[in-house]
Amino acid sequence: MAEIRNDIFFKMGSSALDGYFIFDIQRSSFTYVNDAFIILFNCLENSIDIKQLWSAVHDEDKDHLQSCYEELLADGGTKKYVFRILSVDETVKYLKCSAYFDQEHNEIYGVLDDFTTAQENKTHIEQINGRKNVTLEVLSHDLKEPLGMIKMAVSSMENKIGRVAEEEFKDSLQFIADVCERNLKLIRSMVNHEFLKSSVVAIKRERVDLIWELKDVVRFYKRSHLREIRNFTFSSGQEKIFMFLDSMKFMQVVNNLISNAIKFTSFGGNIEVNAEDRGETVVVSVSDNGIGIPEKIKEKLFQNEKSVLRQGLNGEESGGLGMSIIKDIVDLHHGRIWLVSEQGIGTTFYIELPKQ
Repeated sequence: MAEIRNDIFFKMGSSALDGYFIFDIQRSSFTYVNDAFIILFNCLENSIDIKQLWSAVHDEDKDHLQSCYEELLADGGTKKYVFRILSVDETVKYLKCSAYFDQEHNEIYGVLDDFTTAQENKTHIEQINGRKNVTLEVLSHDLKEPLGMIKMAVSSMENKIGRVAEEEFKDSLQFIADVCERNLKLIRSMVNHEFLKSSVVAIKRERVDLIWELKDVVRFYKRSHLREIRNFTFSSGQEKIFMFLDSMKFMQVVNNLISNAIKFTSFGGNIEVNAEDRGETVVVSVSDNGIGIPEKIKEKLFQNEKSVLRQGLNGEESGGLGMSIIKDIVDLHHGRIWLVSEQGIGTTFYIELPKQ
């Protein structure tokens, strides 16, 4: 029976991304580890040294791990523990161990899950939320006075209706417009700063149907008021394309590209999203028949260069350093992004991503 149980465990371990192991208590050695375990600890399959593995455990977690081991032997059954190890390059990895103590055979069966990315994201998101709270406090304080000034100006205008010249009304309206513009710039600056900070959170890939995701984005624009001033279409030769990506972040990329296309496309212009399956990779494109991009801007478009920022056709402000963020997200997916643009004809952005 034990051989059957081990055979199943070995089959699971052979194809798993988590680290699988069997530890013999009596011999104080590992009788089985899978490839993921070897990669995790950067050790050789035929020379797994307990002392070497123990030295990889974070110094602050060694006492904790020792007590976990003793608890598992004392209580038996299944336990879950969390601890940290240091990789060869001194980076910290967070591991979650699910361990079962087989008292009959005096062996520990275990699975190690590397949840470093999730832990770092959690920490980073907590930091971002902390900064956002500060941002909201600053905005509420700094906007309180100008909003009060606008309220007073509107109240004064209401009281003087029919008793003042049109020119005085225009001056009051201009004052309100100037106050709004100054404070909108303040809001944009703070929001862009926070977006840049939050974009560095590591991606978390999951299996998604890319066609459904892209159709959903285009469907949103078709249902909005924008359908009255732009034509939105989606095309693909496939009904479904399954791949691994961080859908939330990648859809931010697609939304950003569509938003830019709207700004630089005239009334009644066409914006098309396309997905092409190329076997190992997928190419997503966002095209428009807008004004195009000048050569001098193309060269620095994906860099943190303020010189590439320009207003839209209707005076829309740039969203900040959006294109550099787009490239960062594509790079995190091990993909590439490029564009083809001709002034007066239009622009197409291409993103190629690996499916796995």
